[in-house]
Amino acid sequence: MTSASETLDDVLFEFHQVADPISPELLNVWTSRYPQFADEIRAHAVEIMDMELLASTQAAAAARPLVGETVTLRAALQEAGTSLRDFADRLDISRSVVSDINSGRIDPATIPKRFARLGAAQIDRAMDWFESIVRSSRETAPTPAFKAKAAPSTGRQRTWEEAIRSSDMDEDRRSFWLSDEG
Repeated sequence: MTSASETLDDVLFEFHQVADPISPELLNVWTSRYPQFADEIRAHAVEIMDMELLASTQAAAAARPLVGETVTLRAALQEAGTSLRDFADRLDISRSVVSDINSGRIDPATIPKRFARLGAAQIDRAMDWFESIVRSSRETAPTPAFKAKAAPSTGRQRTWEEAIRSSDMDEDRRSFWLSDEG
């Protein structure tokens, strides 16, 4: 059943075609069938579920105008016709860093002007407007049902430098995002 010539892209595309709904059983079948791609299949499944959950919980919010509201980076990017993922890819910065900015896990006071300038240019918006979005973005994921008495906290915000240094970017990209603009 498994062809030696199947690439990761082929497998993920096929998984995406049949992955409705995603379940532990489905993941077990696919990771057993393609053990060499097991981590990628699991990551893709999580991404699909995350996107579906956010789409369903934010459908009403996306229909409202952004003016006068506290806006997340995700909502601002959606309004500009892009996603967090595509935005990060176009800026050539780790997706985890952009996701952490969106959720408020990076201290906005430590985010450099370079990110604001390049980010604003990417979506053709004013830098001041983009900076205000970055400073106020605090998107929280819907809290799943669990037995704890309180929802988990977000913990301490990281600095820009901590986020960049712990990212999956290569050293050249880390250096670019950590350097002074000069």
